Amino acid sequence: MKLFIFVIFNIVSINTYAYVDLSLSYTLSKTRVEGTKTDLNPEPGEANTTTEGYHLNWAWFIWEYTALELNYSSSNQRLLDTREVATSDSAITIKQVDSTVITQVSGAGIRQAFAGRKSRIIPTLAIGYAKYTTSGTSKYTLDASGTEAILEVEQDKEVSSSSYASFSLRFSFTQLMGLTLSAKTVMPDFDTSLAGNNVTYSAGFSWMF
Repeated sequence: MKLFIFVIFNIVSINTYAYVDLSLSYTLSKTRVEGTKTDLNPEPGEANTTTEGYHLNWAWFIWEYTALELNYSSSNQRLLDTREVATSDSAITIKQVDSTVITQVSGAGIRQAFAGRKSRIIPTLAIGYAKYTTSGTSKYTLDASGTEAILEVEQDKEVSSSSYASFSLRFSFTQLMGLTLSAKTVMPDFDTSLAGNNVTYSAGFSWMF
């Protein structure tokens, strides 16, 4: 590791193109779906989904168009569903579901830019290794023949070695500051067939220094 750091610093010290591109983004989305109202069910309830997350990306351009990249993202998705559902024999009614899924991704890879740092628009492509972690809890409020009970299920924390790929566009406001739009996919266990299952679109500010 010491040798690796020594080599990197020596490369940067003789390279006039060395600079850092730092980007931060935050996302918040809310979705509300109402249940179907009927004469037998005048208060059908509703399902509310709230997703909150942030993304940090740090790229060290050791050559004019090529950078070493580190990134981290975290998202928290909560579903609160009050639409009542009965079992087939109507013995048990699920009155409410409150579930949370936490996803964390930390990655390291190579980023390739297709325009110089002084360009007004800079498209980039990045690929690399990622650690994909998921966890969460689900709480069910049940009604069994007039008796209310709460069942809480905790999902095991799952960690998988993965790969990631991302594409971004940086629109420069000034020489130092810009707006970055990006799309990133994470492929758990390096399975490219899952590329469409974990896609994140983000927008945020970025700085070059």
